[in-house]
Amino acid sequence: MQGEIERSQWKTFLDEFSRRNQLRPTRLEVIGEEIGAQEEEQLLPLMGVSFESKGSAAGSVEIIMGGETASDQRHMTHNVLNVTRIVPLVGLREVEDGLGIEGEDGVKTLLRFETLPELPAETSGGRE
Repeated sequence: MQGEIERSQWKTFLDEFSRRNQLRPTRLEVIGEEIGAQEEEQLLPLMGVSFESKGSAAGSVEIIMGGETASDQRHMTHNVLNVTRIVPLVGLREVEDGLGIEGEDGVKTLLRFETLPELPAETSGGRE
């Protein structure tokens, strides 16, 4: 992963990243030597990403995804313990495409933003 964020900037960066990307649809993947590549979720909106600098969770990053309203029961929280690197993922058009987080164990968590499919203006087989 290239372009990593300095550790002293993690909290500020993740707070700003969360504000910029709140409610964007996501895909969360975890990649490691022992576990291979595992897709954890797809299309849940991002609620926020935070860095814990104190307490029993110090050094961890929490990613929260879930429904946009209180009635939407979809929800997921993913924790990365003992984080060593945080890298923004930037796409071909220089647009923020997600976030890479690496733990001390070498496991990488990739939070990517998805584009929802658009409905066509006209559908085939329409009724008259």
